[in-house]
Amino acid sequence: MTSISVLIADDHEIVRYGISTFLSSSKDIDIVGKASSGDECLELFKKEQPDVCLLDISMPKKNGIETALNIRNLDADTKIIILSMHIDEQLLNDALEADINGYLLKNTDKADILNGIRAVMKGQQIFSDPISNLIKKSFLNQTNSKDKHKELSITTREQEILQLIVDGFTSKEIAEKLYISPRTVDTHRANLMEKLELKNIAELVRYALEHDLVSVG
Repeated sequence: MTSISVLIADDHEIVRYGISTFLSSSKDIDIVGKASSGDECLELFKKEQPDVCLLDISMPKKNGIETALNIRNLDADTKIIILSMHIDEQLLNDALEADINGYLLKNTDKADILNGIRAVMKGQQIFSDPISNLIKKSFLNQTNSKDKHKELSITTREQEILQLIVDGFTSKEIAEKLYISPRTVDTHRANLMEKLELKNIAELVRYALEHDLVSVG
């Protein structure tokens, strides 16, 4: 079994120790570093090149969002999960702009953190329920304050795939549901992002919600 390398950054030693101890008990997790600040995290990141970074927001010198931006500039493929006690719309928007893969609250069950790490490695995005609700509320409020976007030439199949992406399904899961290949799903997704002039899945989900291109249930 190939292990998932994880770097933890939090300015509270007891939090770093608790998360590290729990995750280390899983055979598929390898804790490669523990940092107490954004700067220390970046130094460890350059050295260890972890698969996943767990980042607190409130850290000295560089906060978690600034650190996420730096990591994303260094490696576009690294999975980044914000682990914070904060539920704040502006912080959430800033985190999404940093192209994170997940946002979990610190009071979440430790098993959810472990499952979240495994999920982002499969290409999924993961959010605690309160964060997910805030995303939907924020995006829908923005939609209500904007004019409807001009009609787009989105095909029926692209619409189906867009809905499933927003619902959190992976390319493999979408392919199974629609009886097509994962490569075909990826092609449709790429076409959607090209049409809408978007750079990543987070922007695609945000755009779809902002412009009522999908249903929210």
